[in-house]
Amino acid sequence: MSKTSSETLIQEIGSNLVTFLKHGDLSSFSKEIDADLNIDEMERLLRIHFVLKEEVLDFVDALPERIRRIKTAAKKNINTVHGDIRGRIDWYRTFKTRYASSFQDTSLFVITQMERDYGIPENLVLEKLIGTLYDIIMKDLKPAIDNKYPWVFEWYDKDHLKNLKDVYLKNVYIRRIRDDPHSIVTDRMIENTLRSRNPLYQKAAELLQRYEKLMNYDIDNNEAMDLLQNTFIKPDRIDVLFELYWTIQVINALQVEKKFITFHLIEGGNNIVAEWEDDRYLYHIYHNSTGTCSFIEHFSDIKIPEEDGYLKREGYILRDWRKLCFDIFSKDMSDSLWGGRPDILVEIHEKKSGKLCQVFIGEVKYTDSIDYAAQGLRELFEYIYLIKKDGRYFEDNPDQLIVSSKIKGWLFLDQIKSGLLSMENISIISFNDENILHKIASSIY
Repeated sequence: MSKTSSETLIQEIGSNLVTFLKHGDLSSFSKEIDADLNIDEMERLLRIHFVLKEEVLDFVDALPERIRRIKTAAKKNINTVHGDIRGRIDWYRTFKTRYASSFQDTSLFVITQMERDYGIPENLVLEKLIGTLYDIIMKDLKPAIDNKYPWVFEWYDKDHLKNLKDVYLKNVYIRRIRDDPHSIVTDRMIENTLRSRNPLYQKAAELLQRYEKLMNYDIDNNEAMDLLQNTFIKPDRIDVLFELYWTIQVINALQVEKKFITFHLIEGGNNIVAEWEDDRYLYHIYHNSTGTCSFIEHFSDIKIPEEDGYLKREGYILRDWRKLCFDIFSKDMSDSLWGGRPDILVEIHEKKSGKLCQVFIGEVKYTDSIDYAAQGLRELFEYIYLIKKDGRYFEDNPDQLIVSSKIKGWLFLDQIKSGLLSMENISIISFNDENILHKIASSIY
């Protein structure tokens, strides 16, 4: 039995991701790419994706040679000077200006000076692209480059970083364009530069246009798959991609029109991915989050039984351990007995009262191991039995939990076939099952 490949998952997710990106963000997943980079915004993820493109690297590689043939235009400047003549005297304007002052200043001259103009549209487009690349490298990718992470080796192992720095910081043309406060690039300028016969300008306009589309989430399926394959995940994070797959499936199973969904940037510890509503209810879906609920048990909340046995002795272990840690190490240890965060959490609130009336919990296991899948089922039961809202168990009667309409659970597996697809309010769904959306939906309605 083999695990589902990242390529298969990317194919499954790609078209959905395009729709989601056009409405907002899935940053609760992107944050897990690399903790050191602290990627918590989809915009930053897309910026990094852009500079890792092979065509961007090729452009930077050819930049030092091509920029030697940069274009300039002749610009005529007409200036009024006093004695310091550096240019051709315009006698007509000179006499006209002297006449206005009754010829009192005979040292006054109006001269014409020819200067090279670097601020032509093609150069403005070129400078904006180079400045954008430099900004991404020095802000978004600097920690990865400084630590020489393997996935950015093209930037630090070759001359790309040096080429970009030299051109941006030392090239006199680029510096003059950058220092011009009037160097504004318009869409029309980019379109016109695309028709340039100079390959430097043509490619700069093409890449800048591609970047602007990325920042507007204007991407097609191929771009979305490229994003997932080359930027979103690393080989050891396919499990995160698997969680994304099932989160999207849950949203699709709820048959929500995408235009009514609000997608969120990650804020604090909520990790809310999306929310929507109907006439009666508000729906919130979270990833790797406790949402507005709590999934933790504290020793201070537990009543130690009076009769001797495992529970009483386990309580004494935690009590005495915490006391000695404080006495010996001056460290106040946590009194948590258990805690967790569901992979997927759907909360349904009444619109009028705001009351939480139903919860769906999803545990995702990207594995071909029966033992690991069984562990996932145990974790799902823990979430269902121990979920609290405002300090109280969400379902008052533990005897009713397995048939409760308030709490339902999904165990999402890879290609593991189970003999029992559902039991009361628990549904077990595998990647290779038929009619996945129907099975998710039927467990909800």
